[in-house]
Amino acid sequence: MSTVNLVDKFIPGIAGRLSRWMFRKNRFPWAPIDIELIAFGSGAAVSKVGWKSGAKVLRIYRKSLGKSVCGLLEIAEYYKKNYDTVLGWYGGSLDLVLPMEFLVLQSLPFVGSVAASLQPYVQAEKQDLFEDFSDDEFVRLLKANPFVRDQFIFFAEQTMCQWRERKLCYDFVGRENIVLVKQGEGYRLKIVDVGIFKFDIPEHNLPEKVAQIEQRIQRLTYLDQLAKGV
Repeated sequence: MSTVNLVDKFIPGIAGRLSRWMFRKNRFPWAPIDIELIAFGSGAAVSKVGWKSGAKVLRIYRKSLGKSVCGLLEIAEYYKKNYDTVLGWYGGSLDLVLPMEFLVLQSLPFVGSVAASLQPYVQAEKQDLFEDFSDDEFVRLLKANPFVRDQFIFFAEQTMCQWRERKLCYDFVGRENIVLVKQGEGYRLKIVDVGIFKFDIPEHNLPEKVAQIEQRIQRLTYLDQLAKGV
């Protein structure tokens, strides 16, 4: 797996092509089911899996490739702690965080054992909170959806508080980490990913990364003011 990651650096996309081939051929240790690769980033390969109980999102965490059993359990626990932290910030009656389960998958063909997670697949139309709405569109949406307004104000206040404390902060820079999901005639705000920005980790605390989050915080502050005026 270290060799695969190394080759992927010199031939960008080769790991992604291998993953897509695996999904098309259904090279997994379970009965044939529908599997569709929907994202492949530096952190995880993300797939839509057609379980009998309903579609799920399966994330296979890349940093777990080639790890021992102990290493796999540590990585699964790391992501579970992230999830529990995000749930502690945003959980409760406003139903912001999609549920996630964490597991170790044994002996996948060509890959070996990996740490992974499962969460429900959102079948409905999804739009990125920050990238898919103008200010006017956002205000109109909040006026038509009072519950979403409450969800957003809670999310904004919690996130700005985390940023001011300079310890941990929800990493909401990536596209569709937090989305508006269309449900019938209305919407619901959902946190899909559970990445955390950690101020004491050097690779997190890079100037360009901090600048990206600061830019989002400014946008969040402005949208929070708009939401409170609705």
